[in-house]
Amino acid sequence: MGAGDGHASLRVARGRPDTLAVALDPSADRLRDGARTALRRRLPNALFVVASIERLPHELDGRADAVTITLPWGSLLRGIVAADPCVLLPLARLAKPDADVRILLSVEPADAATGLPPLEAATLRANAPAYAAADLRLVRCDAATAEEISASGSSWAKRLGAERRVFALELRRTGLRRPAPRLDPRERHRDACGHR
Repeated sequence: MGAGDGHASLRVARGRPDTLAVALDPSADRLRDGARTALRRRLPNALFVVASIERLPHELDGRADAVTITLPWGSLLRGIVAADPCVLLPLARLAKPDADVRILLSVEPADAATGLPPLEAATLRANAPAYAAADLRLVRCDAATAEEISASGSSWAKRLGAERRVFALELRRTGLRRPAPRLDPRERHRDACGHR
């Protein structure tokens, strides 16, 4: 989720031919490069979906064995850090029960445009009850290692520099919460997150 150019998903698709790697990002421009590469390299197990977390297609409900979010920005970053149910509930919906959601996060003083204060692990740990309310149990929250950051394959991570603090957050979908009923897409109804 928040796949950017989709190149990290391409690495998964190349390395694991029996796995369907799905890159989701709200920017078609960003995903276009990865999609073209998948076509050129004939990777039938790479899928590129233009969607924000807040408008996640229901066709993906409960499909992911693992969800990876690497250094998100915008509403995805704010929703995870602020434990916004409009981000957490669809994130949980995407994952199968017992699936891991692994996230690398960073907010530094220079990132004032995010509207968030510099990130601390204590902030994320304090969100554990809100994560649990969205069917996501907090498994890990601490400083990410240089190896984890490098292994993410993120092109953005390569540009950040070694002095930037990055936190590793791991959540696990519990499967205890009942899925919300699906709305008929023809309904002109506004949900709790303000979407039609």
